[in-house]
Amino acid sequence: MADQEQSAATGSDVSTELVKRSVAMILAQTRAGAATALLMGATLGVIFVPAVGWAAFLAWYLVVALGMVVRQPYFHRLVQKHGATEHTLHRIAVVAALTSWITTLSVPLFSRALSVADLGVLTIITVGWVCLAVAVLAVQPRVYALYLAACLSTVYLGWVGHTGLRELLLIAAAMLLGAPMLIRLARIVQAQLRDAVEAAQQNAVLVQQLRESLQKQQETQRARSRFLGAASHDMRQPVQALMFLTDIFRRSSDPGRRDAMAQQIVRTGESIDGMFRHLVDFAQIDAGTMKAVVQPVDLDRLLAAAVSGFAEKCAARGLRFRMDVQESCTVSADPVLLERMLRNFLDNAFKYSLRGEIVLRVKREGDAVGVSVSDQGVGMEREDLEQACNAFFRGRSATLAEAEGIGLGLAISRHMSDLMQAGLRLESEPGQGTKVTLRLPLAAEGLAAEPPRRQRHCEALLHGRLVAVLENDRLTRDALSAWLVEAGARVAQAASLAQLQDVLRHADRPPDLMLADFRLAEGTGVEAVDAVRAEYGWVPAWIISGEPDILERGLNLPVLQKPVTPDRLLDAVRAAFPGNDVTQSGDLA
Repeated sequence: MADQEQSAATGSDVSTELVKRSVAMILAQTRAGAATALLMGATLGVIFVPAVGWAAFLAWYLVVALGMVVRQPYFHRLVQKHGATEHTLHRIAVVAALTSWITTLSVPLFSRALSVADLGVLTIITVGWVCLAVAVLAVQPRVYALYLAACLSTVYLGWVGHTGLRELLLIAAAMLLGAPMLIRLARIVQAQLRDAVEAAQQNAVLVQQLRESLQKQQETQRARSRFLGAASHDMRQPVQALMFLTDIFRRSSDPGRRDAMAQQIVRTGESIDGMFRHLVDFAQIDAGTMKAVVQPVDLDRLLAAAVSGFAEKCAARGLRFRMDVQESCTVSADPVLLERMLRNFLDNAFKYSLRGEIVLRVKREGDAVGVSVSDQGVGMEREDLEQACNAFFRGRSATLAEAEGIGLGLAISRHMSDLMQAGLRLESEPGQGTKVTLRLPLAAEGLAAEPPRRQRHCEALLHGRLVAVLENDRLTRDALSAWLVEAGARVAQAASLAQLQDVLRHADRPPDLMLADFRLAEGTGVEAVDAVRAEYGWVPAWIISGEPDILERGLNLPVLQKPVTPDRLLDAVRAAFPGNDVTQSGDLA
């Protein structure tokens, strides 16, 4: 339907432009035709004056001149009054044809006083004049056809009684053969004009599309510059804090002090992780690769996963958190995107609340369910509220609450809600708090998807397992290996495939699990996994990568996207070891 409407609009534009160009063309050609007619009429005096005298010649010439001179102002007044319309074009063509036909009246008027030779010359000139009229009247082929018939008939009348039947038949035959050619020529000229208009319209559309594309590209470049500037600035804040906190932790000997610093380090790390995730989400949105898999979702189960640990987090800050769920229900949504959105709403409420209560409500609204998160935080001004869902926007409330972030959370949530075809509403009053509501359609009957579960018992899962870690970044490799060792695993770590194969040969046993970075100094993690499996048989493996498009590459291996939280890594371990068998423990030299 949209294509048909666009095609109809384009056709209308072409027709309108064709009429405008036709009017402009016929006005220009009639001016040239008037000058030609006046010059040609004066020249014909050489033939007419000796034959009919000055009086008859001047009478005819004055009529021709009057028609040619008067018609041009009339044409311009017509265009000014009615515009360049189809009706205006038709009237101009009719008047132009009528005034041009007057010139051909000289043939029957003066033919009896002319010799056959003079009449032949006059006929040739007149027929040439009729042919020349194609340039004027081709924009109206039907008018030209009538004009042609009238002119040829007038010329033919001039020969009647001036020659024999045979010659009259030959003249009639020549006219009947030539007239269709001229009419066809007029139609060809009109078609060429239409083609030229269509080509011009297409070129104009292409130019406009190119201009819009260039403008969009420039806006994208500016957005990316703002993106990099905002990201680099806001990422430096928690990194700076992390540097100070780790230095205090290193120098302090007070266990209580170290424990407090450790908690702050964890919170700062979570802040950095959240920023990275927002950047990755924004990159996926920008590339158009973020997708939603809408399905029936048990809202109770998903809420339980989304609020896990949030009440304790609020209590540690002196805030209250409660849930007001009126009834159990199943909604139509993407469970992964929905949980991320709810966590983002809760995190925002936590960041912007200095006191009071945070409430998560679920309320039935006809054939939909409203899920809202409200707080009693600093709130937002009306101007800030209108821009809250714009990328990288951080209003006055962020300054008042000293909230960390890069201004992407609500922009990403808006895009996720659009992907799920859910409604998102934001309400806020300065000093009173903010309420964000997500309106989700109720799902048809079906099996609801379970939200991601957070599993513990890390020591039982990893105790005695040999985990191969292939990571070319030393800091990441050492930190990951230390976490695995702390969880009870044995670790074979290396920066390259060759080093890893050497370490595994000294281990005298195949690895139970392999964690490999995707981009290595030599080759990829996928190639490394294939090499290890070729030597030791099938080994559970996960690819760990920080590349935004890694999920779109179809690696045929499960992927963990950096930064990886301990809970996410534990989920990966759980997937690799669905049972609880424990191998013989020991240390790897």
